[in-house]
Amino acid sequence: MSLLIGRHEYSLDAKNRLPVPPRYREALAAEKGRCFYLTSGMEGCLYLFLPSQWEKLLSGDLKTFSLPDKEQERAFKRKFFSEAVEVEPDAQGRVLVPQYLKEHAGLKAATLVQGAGNRAEVWDRSRWQAYEKSTVAPAYRRIAKSLEI
Repeated sequence: MSLLIGRHEYSLDAKNRLPVPPRYREALAAEKGRCFYLTSGMEGCLYLFLPSQWEKLLSGDLKTFSLPDKEQERAFKRKFFSEAVEVEPDAQGRVLVPQYLKEHAGLKAATLVQGAGNRAEVWDRSRWQAYEKSTVAPAYRRIAKSLEI
């Protein structure tokens, strides 16, 4: 299983096609996969999984998705799985983002595709900049005080 890393700036075209970074496509080919899995993510982004990462997420009888509040668990699973779609890169390495996922992430033309380890995240660039400033940067500073890397 490959780790997805790096930040890549792209433009979503008028037909909702989004380029996938070449290294991510190489990882897909190395797995002998033909498509990625794209779904709604948290904090207003989309999640993009390699097949191996998607399968690992689903392994263990969906225990990853187990919550004490079963009504909330069902609601989360309904959104996460009903919005999941297989997306196959075209000859130019682009995938089609369904309109409902585009709306979920507030995607406009300027987008970021960035690695998050076991998945990639697709962000509207301005949404990411606001989230990074309000949440990511303070958390990174706080956690950095406790880590020795």
